Amino acid sequence: MVIEKTDNEQKKRKLNPFDAGLIVIIMLGLLGFRLAKSSHAGVNSAITESGSLSIDVAFTGIKTLDTDMFKVGSPVSITIRNVPTQPPMRISKVQHTPKQVTFLAPDGKKAIAFPDPANPNAHDFLVTVQEDHAEKTNDGWVIHGVKIKVGNPIELEAAKYRVAGVIADVHKTSQSDANAAADKTSPEAVKKQ
Repeated sequence: MVIEKTDNEQKKRKLNPFDAGLIVIIMLGLLGFRLAKSSHAGVNSAITESGSLSIDVAFTGIKTLDTDMFKVGSPVSITIRNVPTQPPMRISKVQHTPKQVTFLAPDGKKAIAFPDPANPNAHDFLVTVQEDHAEKTNDGWVIHGVKIKVGNPIELEAAKYRVAGVIADVHKTSQSDANAAADKTSPEAVKKQ
């Protein structure tokens, strides 16, 4: 006598894809909770200080005919690591130099720099933008939830331009510097320019 197995006995228990996804989501949630509790997730960074912050942004080789496109006191939107920050910051200082090329001096002992004859429209800029509400954590400065560090790629955007550069320096602005920059950006001062 041969005993045949029924369909229910022949089917092996398989894990439903929906159930597997749910288990993975629950496990990741538990892992995130544990990391946050053990201070490894960064969500509970303690703010050690807050205040006004200046960010120096270096732009090299911008090809433009308008060397006055960055205006002191004008608002500018910034994007750091593809994350836009709001509200816009204001430009507090601009330094401009034509793109330089170096050559060896005729005596062969030193290098000398000249404006690049191959790119007469290329310019280098060092633009300082200021934020009045920055926070410092143990890991560095944070503006609107975005970490600000030297070497980060950054974009400045206004009505006339959108240019990419690199953060060259980050420093806390003293209260007197912040007040002086605010005076330069008042509506009366901007009209005089």
